[in-house]
Amino acid sequence: MSKVEPRHPYVKKLEPYQPPDLEAAADRAGVEKDALIRLVANENPFGPSPRVAEALAGFDGYHVHPDYGSLREAVARYAAVTRGQALPEPAERVVLSNGADEMIDLLIRLFVEPGEAIVIAPPTFSMYRFSARVNRCRVLAVPRRDGDLSLDAAAIERRVEAGGEGGQARMLFLVSPGNPSGRAIPLDVIERLLELPLLVVVDEAYIEFGGESALKLLPDHENLVILRTFSKWAGLAGLRLGYALLAPRLARYLERIRPPYNVNAAAMVAALATLDDLQTVQANVACLVEERGRLGEALGQIPFLHPLPSQANFILCRVIDRDAQTVVDGLLDRGILVRDFSDPAMASYVRITVGRPEQNDALVEALKDIDCD
Repeated sequence: MSKVEPRHPYVKKLEPYQPPDLEAAADRAGVEKDALIRLVANENPFGPSPRVAEALAGFDGYHVHPDYGSLREAVARYAAVTRGQALPEPAERVVLSNGADEMIDLLIRLFVEPGEAIVIAPPTFSMYRFSARVNRCRVLAVPRRDGDLSLDAAAIERRVEAGGEGGQARMLFLVSPGNPSGRAIPLDVIERLLELPLLVVVDEAYIEFGGESALKLLPDHENLVILRTFSKWAGLAGLRLGYALLAPRLARYLERIRPPYNVNAAAMVAALATLDDLQTVQANVACLVEERGRLGEALGQIPFLHPLPSQANFILCRVIDRDAQTVVDGLLDRGILVRDFSDPAMASYVRITVGRPEQNDALVEALKDIDCD
């Protein structure tokens, strides 16, 4: 029997994503898996609107392919609300995806040829680099500034203008508020970078928690794409629904390569129910923003932590005078999961998702306990 190998051997160099092993974590802490305090993946601990479960239970169309017309219109209306005024041709600007991760892949496939480059500003969301490598594209990394992890716009401009092997960079990924930094990018900086000769993708996965959306720039900049998700603010991470907002002409190209029926019917029903109950969901967001402030103050009192200001639903902390992994392990022993980093540049940091008040209180008490060890 002949041996079959991947057509492109670079695949062997890719590492598959490994989610947290919850069973192992529960065994280590000596608790049931459901008793773990999961402050590791920026999930919304309040979950979705109660109307989501009702809508899913009452939906009778799971046997047919979904029709996305009503969802695209509802998403466009929601985007207009967050901007404060109507977008021209709103529904024509919306392209749906099976989570924001799929949209990242679609954008790279549409606008970047193999061998061409994307630009990222690490530390940043890992899927930009991953999708670029899967699509055989190069990655130009322009690190954020040391200390506050702010974006270095001048360095990005220099890197893009320098070009290099493979020619001009084709796409720039920005995250606002940033992951893992939590910092929002000022709109004047985004507008400045839109003058570069490439597509600028602004990932606003956390925009409902803080920062100013780049949506107001969209009508005047055809090279701008806004990337959004229902995973964080709406509590629908398990149903995988993302979307892009972009110029109608580019949206039509994106629709040509989007897989048919890529968004499942359950995600569509849940999103429509969410957008019909914004008051409840936005109240949960407001609670998390309030908890973010309270938790940030409490973390600042822990001697070995320096929390950075955040406009997202998490707080990045620099660990001082001890190994960050000992903090992560100490919390894990107590049934609390937080995010550490394999990137050597981030080895002294931990990222903590903002939880419910009682979860945040348990975290702080555990950190105090670790400080006494």
